[in-house]
Amino acid sequence: DPFGYVVSPWAIMDLRQLEQFVAVYEEGSFSRAARSINIKQATLSRHILEIEKRLGMALFDRKTRGATLTPNGTTYLRTAQRIVREFEELNAWVRATNDGHAGKLAVGFYTSFSAGNLRATLSEFGERYPEVKVSGFERDRDMLLAGIENGLLDIAIMTGETPYRELMSRPLWSERMLVAMPEGHQLIARERIHWPDLSGERFLLTERDPGPETRNMLLGKLGMPGYTPEIAMDDIGRDTVLSAIALGGHISIVAESALGIQIPGVVFREVHETGSHIRIGFSGYWRADNENAVLRRFLDFVAVRYSLPPIPTPQPSHHQPEKK
Repeated sequence: DPFGYVVSPWAIMDLRQLEQFVAVYEEGSFSRAARSINIKQATLSRHILEIEKRLGMALFDRKTRGATLTPNGTTYLRTAQRIVREFEELNAWVRATNDGHAGKLAVGFYTSFSAGNLRATLSEFGERYPEVKVSGFERDRDMLLAGIENGLLDIAIMTGETPYRELMSRPLWSERMLVAMPEGHQLIARERIHWPDLSGERFLLTERDPGPETRNMLLGKLGMPGYTPEIAMDDIGRDTVLSAIALGGHISIVAESALGIQIPGVVFREVHETGSHIRIGFSGYWRADNENAVLRRFLDFVAVRYSLPPIPTPQPSHHQPEKK
């Protein structure tokens, strides 16, 4: 022994023999225990005698009928039961973890978690697999991508479908695009709001994700020769943007997950285009070499929930988008 202790081989106990000892006690007899674990009674009796010889003490009182524990046997039983139970629990945990029913899942996102498909999806996944611990991390896009690369995150959920080198990705779901306006704004009275209705408005967006994407969308939808929409970009969070909207003077474009942010004085309306409302897509990104079984379970769950095609065999993309 490297620590200087002398360990007698007679003191080393076989887990199988511990299970047999517990079985004899629980069945109340050697014959019933032998039948329950499918071995011969003579073999079971020999194994118990081996345990007693190694311990140097009697565990069962041979003078009584049935399997009656001695005082030493009763003391030994408590520890034996705990060891056997913990080993069974360990095996059950390993089986559950290997098929994705238990374990951990680290999810990164930068959309609001207070409403929308992200909240609903993670909530339903947690109900379906209560033994999985889901941890959520709200970060900007660069931090999410770094978290995937260094293994701190299993999956990052972001808007758009931009490919990233060495990362797997797939579209997950979409959400309606909404106009956030102060109470009393003239557009609130309209049953439907279309992009031309927003010409001349002053927009307030966050510099953080998905503000830059939203700005590009507004420029594409509203920009025209001689007119560029007035868009203020501030380094503030979504909650602060909506609080500023409530004060008047600006409106904003948000995903429907923002409906969960309760800011008095802010009203939301859908944006429509060619007869239907505008939607923004969300995609999941993960490392191709991520072997977390829970991640695969989550991706399969999302595929079923949103009627997505099966996930193909991992083939990492080697395309790196150009930095702007």
